[in-house]
Amino acid sequence: MAVLIAIVAGAALAFWFPEAVLWIAPALGPAFAVTMLMVGTLVRAEQLGAFRATPSRPFVGLAAQYTIMPLLAFAASFLVDDPVQRTGIVLVGCMPGAMASNVMTLLLRGDLVLSVTMTTVATLCTPVILLLWLPLLCDTRIDVRVANLAWDATWMVVIPVVLGGSARHFLRRMPRWWDRVAALTASASIVIIILVVVAKNRAQLAELGLVLVVAMVALNLGGYASAYGVARVLGWPGPQRRTLVVEVGMQNAGLGSVLALQNLGAAGALPSAFYTALCVVTAAAALPWVSRRGARSPKPPPTAGIEA
Repeated sequence: MAVLIAIVAGAALAFWFPEAVLWIAPALGPAFAVTMLMVGTLVRAEQLGAFRATPSRPFVGLAAQYTIMPLLAFAASFLVDDPVQRTGIVLVGCMPGAMASNVMTLLLRGDLVLSVTMTTVATLCTPVILLLWLPLLCDTRIDVRVANLAWDATWMVVIPVVLGGSARHFLRRMPRWWDRVAALTASASIVIIILVVVAKNRAQLAELGLVLVVAMVALNLGGYASAYGVARVLGWPGPQRRTLVVEVGMQNAGLGSVLALQNLGAAGALPSAFYTALCVVTAAAALPWVSRRGARSPKPPPTAGIEA
């Protein structure tokens, strides 16, 4: 509950006083990389074993993600009349999972290894997905700098998590308080991300209309629900099921904002700007429920000592 309250309060603060927050923006990337390094130290042998036992699971999840979200976004786009905003909504649906989804997966007691793998591969697949879906769903083409995407995913997510996981493996017995510190750092990073996102997109967020809000909320909640249904049908265990829900519903709309501003203008970037903040808030809303459920469980998962 504390994380959710901090996120909502931080979003309000950033919206009304953006100048007090924007100084943090240049340090966001390095700070996130450090966070992912600490998060990587929380990877347990059990998670690696589960990943090795089902190596096809990330690709099944990606197939679900890049089918569910583009089609849901296409359906949600019919709620708005502006053709540019409609394209912007579809663009959100074609984005990879947000890098913040890795941290949220940790807080929601999901499968961190699966989350990082899906985020990385989905990011690398983004140009192909845009080439496939955008012309088909809204007759639009957008150029993407593949090298930049690959490098961002590598230095901010993959390398830190691998280094952190290696530290856990070789040191084996890390201090008992370390998990708590790493989890608190992850929680703080989510709050900082929402502060910067809202502050940087304040102008666009101020122009939000009710219909667009309804469309984006429908897309977000529909993504969560569809991913949960797919994971249940596939028989995925609880941690992996929660991971798929987070990866599908938390799109990298920050990347969508950049692409939309470059190719569609401010109106086309509005859906991405709102969705970036929305998906963090809605995912965080599940934290109290997961914490209560974990407290009632007689056999908590390896990361159950981490409180939201």
